Amino acid sequence: MSGYDHAAFEGHPARQRLLVVAGQPAGLRPVTGLLSTRFALTFATDGLSGVHRAQGQRPDLVLMDTCLPGVVDGLVACRLLKADGQTAAIPVLLMSDLTEPDDRVRGLEAGAADYICKPLWPAEVLARVRVHLPDAALPVPEPLDPELAHVSAAKSLIEAQLATLPSAPELARQVGVGARRLRELFRRHTGLTLQAYISEQRIRASLPLLEKTSMSVNGVAFEVGFRTPGNFSTAFRARTGMTPQAWRRQRALGF
Repeated sequence: MSGYDHAAFEGHPARQRLLVVAGQPAGLRPVTGLLSTRFALTFATDGLSGVHRAQGQRPDLVLMDTCLPGVVDGLVACRLLKADGQTAAIPVLLMSDLTEPDDRVRGLEAGAADYICKPLWPAEVLARVRVHLPDAALPVPEPLDPELAHVSAAKSLIEAQLATLPSAPELARQVGVGARRLRELFRRHTGLTLQAYISEQRIRASLPLLEKTSMSVNGVAFEVGFRTPGNFSTAFRARTGMTPQAWRRQRALGF
């Protein structure tokens, strides 16, 4: 069973290295048997250990199930890897029983380079791995504080979903921590509460809409995720010292 040797990377230093993250690696034997003839494989059986193993070993590619035991599933693990400068450039290929278009979109939005639907065909998996493997060794950036990976992943989700942002507990779940923990991390690493950070990003997103479009102020408010125009005006005044209308007029005059 050398294909399942966790020391395979050290045993084949010249071979490109694949990390396979699967709750039941034995179920992937037809695939891993083919891959092990060409690459050095190592394994993790849950999302959190997969993230840690990728950070420590820096494989050339990660092949990962979306359905994994524990709170860190494949989507969460992918977001954490992409949020960490140490692992962001490593291609992640997700494998899943979920085959609907929306499922594939969620996987790609999490940062996956590819999304492979089950049942798996070994030759197809090999072909997709070959397509996404980098040609050269990746540069080694400075290690990232593990806490910052959660914060960075949450920031990316906030920026991408300002208008339809989920609740704090759901946002936290999507980056693999509890809501209370996420709030603590934001206070520690940004100096802002989670809600204050979200409000700041919404105000920032509103500025080009006010300056460069003819969208109504109410429309801008809803576009960036404020529930009411009044909440938008209050937050905008606190941030800029003036109402959205006054700020727009000032920009139109060239100030």
